[in-house]
Amino acid sequence: MRKAVLSRVKWGFHAGLLLWLAFLAPALAASGDWFARAWQTEDGLPDNNVTSVVQSPDGYLWVGTLAGLMRFDGVRFQEFSALNLEGVPSGGVRKLLLDRKNRLWLAMDRGIVVCVETNTARLFTSKEGLPGANPQMMAEDPDGAIWMAYGLRATLIRIKDDKVTVLGAKEGVPSGMPALVMDVKGQLWLGKGKSVGLIREGRFEPRLTTPDSVTEMAQASGGGVWVCTASRLLKVDDKASVAEEIDRLPPGTVATALMEDRDGILWLGSAANGLFRRGESGFETISTSHREISCLMQEREGNIWAGTIGGGLNRVRPRAVELLGIESGLPFESVRSVCEDATSIWVATQNGVLARREGTEWTIMSGATNWPGGNAACVASDATGAVWIGTSDHGLTRYQNGRYRNWRRRSGLASDSIRALLVSSQNDVWFASGTRIQRMRDGAVKNFPLPEPIRYIRAMTEDAAGNIWIGSSEGHLFRIYGDETVNETLRLQGQIMSIRCLYASSDGALWIGYAGSGLGRFKDGKYTRITTARGLYDDFISQIVADKTGRLWLAGNIGIFQVSMKELADVAEGRASSVRSIIYGRGEGLPSLQAHYDTCPGSMRSRDGRIWVATRAGLAVIHTENIRNNPDPPPVYVERAAVDGRTAGLYDSVSALRGPEARNLSDLRSVKPALSLEPHHRKLEIEFTALSFSAPENVHFRYRLEGLEDEWVEAHTQRAASYSRLGAGNYRFRVMACNNDGVWNEAGAVLSIVVLPFFWQTWTFRIAALATFTLSLIAIVRYVSFRRLHRRLRTLEQQAALHNERARIAKDIHDDLGATLTQIALLGELAKQDMAVPEKASEHVQKISNGARQVMKSLDEIVWAVNPRNDTLPHLIDYIGQFTFDFLRMPGIRCRLDLPEQPPAINLPADVRHNVFLAVKEALNNIVKHANASEVWLRVDVANGALRVVVEDNGQGFERPPQDAWADGLRNMRQRLAEIGGECRIESRAGTGTTITFEVPWQRN
Repeated sequence: MRKAVLSRVKWGFHAGLLLWLAFLAPALAASGDWFARAWQTEDGLPDNNVTSVVQSPDGYLWVGTLAGLMRFDGVRFQEFSALNLEGVPSGGVRKLLLDRKNRLWLAMDRGIVVCVETNTARLFTSKEGLPGANPQMMAEDPDGAIWMAYGLRATLIRIKDDKVTVLGAKEGVPSGMPALVMDVKGQLWLGKGKSVGLIREGRFEPRLTTPDSVTEMAQASGGGVWVCTASRLLKVDDKASVAEEIDRLPPGTVATALMEDRDGILWLGSAANGLFRRGESGFETISTSHREISCLMQEREGNIWAGTIGGGLNRVRPRAVELLGIESGLPFESVRSVCEDATSIWVATQNGVLARREGTEWTIMSGATNWPGGNAACVASDATGAVWIGTSDHGLTRYQNGRYRNWRRRSGLASDSIRALLVSSQNDVWFASGTRIQRMRDGAVKNFPLPEPIRYIRAMTEDAAGNIWIGSSEGHLFRIYGDETVNETLRLQGQIMSIRCLYASSDGALWIGYAGSGLGRFKDGKYTRITTARGLYDDFISQIVADKTGRLWLAGNIGIFQVSMKELADVAEGRASSVRSIIYGRGEGLPSLQAHYDTCPGSMRSRDGRIWVATRAGLAVIHTENIRNNPDPPPVYVERAAVDGRTAGLYDSVSALRGPEARNLSDLRSVKPALSLEPHHRKLEIEFTALSFSAPENVHFRYRLEGLEDEWVEAHTQRAASYSRLGAGNYRFRVMACNNDGVWNEAGAVLSIVVLPFFWQTWTFRIAALATFTLSLIAIVRYVSFRRLHRRLRTLEQQAALHNERARIAKDIHDDLGATLTQIALLGELAKQDMAVPEKASEHVQKISNGARQVMKSLDEIVWAVNPRNDTLPHLIDYIGQFTFDFLRMPGIRCRLDLPEQPPAINLPADVRHNVFLAVKEALNNIVKHANASEVWLRVDVANGALRVVVEDNGQGFERPPQDAWADGLRNMRQRLAEIGGECRIESRAGTGTTITFEVPWQRN
């Protein structure tokens, strides 16, 4: 393993000795103006051995490690494994190169080289002519050819149009550890051993010999190349035969990475001494997470990235926040108050120590022999250079010209406990003495009684008009102008909230920091309060101070952040709905910077523009001079779309390394990415990012799903959105982002989303459903209409049947009963006339009696026919049988009945009963009058949905239908059966009797 490391960092034959010397050499002083933030395995990096870093045109960083290739957006690492390619036995990446065609070249373990485009990958192995060793250097020439230099061998490899060319000693290539770089003119330089030269027309052309072996080379912005040897930094021009010695390397330093940044500053990574920056004063050490540096690069925003062997990936940039603690000489880690005099910084610590910082050295002032005593609680300076110290138990002290003067209660102070100080523009000293406000002017103390009972005064400030503002822990706000004290609490909309700090800005606004209630703004008589609901990072505001650029710096329970005063004013005056909080400290890897409160002043802006904040972890210094403007909006991308927890789309710039399962997903990298969702989906999740590496923790997002949301959703730093059960239709997801300077990429990224409809939501189904509905409606209307028509027809039929029945009854009464009654009447008259002749009169009376019985019988038939209780099949059968028996008994004809025992109780209409009965009656009447029969059979059968009545006699019969009255009777029977949908069949032969069959269905259509 150690041999592999030696080969990788190109130490050459003297590497072991140089490493030993490096540990013996004294370390250079580390620069406090630069900070390295490290990403390691706990942050998502697969391996802390980072071998190479490049930035692709879309803005992503590609990080090669000994465990694989990763894509980095400043927050998340995503793996792109070369093991997904057939023929790659190991995923370790030794070198990366992005060529002009945006192809990514990977030098893998075991000498395999992979060229990756978006959807394809090309492997180069020993079969194509590679030497089988790991290349140490990779470069691209102006013709697009890729060059690779190998270890101690005299070997160069050129790949052009997939063709491999090997250059060796025959082409002049020397042996030794290689360094390979292209200069600004497009010339390819090679350093091997002590020889440095150009590669032209397939040969090595030496230019000069160095004093010792070459270890690294880098492009020089002014032309030529930088060359590091074992002990020297050289500058080589393509026309010179002698190198210009620029500097000596720090003792024991073996260069493993070399780079000139855009400002012309040279950066050098070493094998064991860490990272160096060469400025005007020479080399300075930049602290990193590990001392073995493998690669260097500068991305578009100007950040320096250093890969380490063992310490992960480091981002190097000017330090924005510095925390001065015990390790810097501060006597105690928790600071309560801070101020600045003409030459130094003064602090009062939590344990009551007064300390002074001159340059970088701390001195404990409260330990001096002339210190009057007491625990320092707060400090402030005046225009004369004096420093005022408020103590918690020893009154007020002034330090000036090396001497202390003390005021106590006996000197006019209301209390010996002073926790708030303010030096006004008139050089008056205002202080909170116990629960009272006092002012010292020219050595005289004046009391200012407060109109409300106060438990604890926390904050004081002076505005541009000379008003002194006082805030209390109970939430009271007072203003003192001249000698008048005014209670302004009620002007804060009657809200009583605990006040921690006050700050009056140059625009005339009074800023109020609350304990848990956010930030208040009081200006021109208007009061507004802004909280985390409107984008403020913390609702506990302990310190407030403004810088020179219009930014308000706030410190609270969870750290230090800044907000643009313009954004705050826009929200306060209704022009905007939220502010953007920029967080500091977290990006520098600092612990929780919880600000101190309960004493005043707790923060300040020094003359050099830096912001100083008293925190419980030390004295925080904000280097405003190191906060660079970032004018470029960050690129915004939709990285992933997942449906019901399963990935449906990815942003893949090299999908060939994603694996076969990822190649079937939607490509969110296309010009117009689109995603199709099934109608039964439950949840859609969208992950997005913005590539700003200077302060990725301060990148803010807003998004909107057009078609569902009318307003933008302020996501702040959240990088994902989710939606549940979208309805069928077309949507557009839009996301935009801003960098740490608030520069928005308003074009952002767009993802088209189509939610497919359920089959019942399709136009085809809707048209079919509409047609079906229309046809159904027509059918229903037609059915209802026909039902109504049938009902009306039935009603009309019933009415007609009723009329017919009435007519029949009238006819029967008229024809039968009427004729018989007329006959009876005539017989009665004859009987009167023949009273003298008893025999004739008796004959007439006998006929009257027979007629009356006939009337009674006919009337009984009529009543039976119209009685609805007889509208059943059993009643009809019983009545026909009884009538036949009675009718044949009088002429003395024998009657035989064959009737069903239990006929079905089926309802029959009156006309059916009447016509069947009359037909049977007509048949019996014909038998009695014409058949000369001695015996009649009546058979009734109920089967197959019909009633069948058979009347059979043993009379004389006939061969042809008679033409007399009997024939009329036969026609009447057929007609009656036809009227009720039945059938009458007559069978007869001369001398064998006659059979008459009546067949009627139970129901009629």
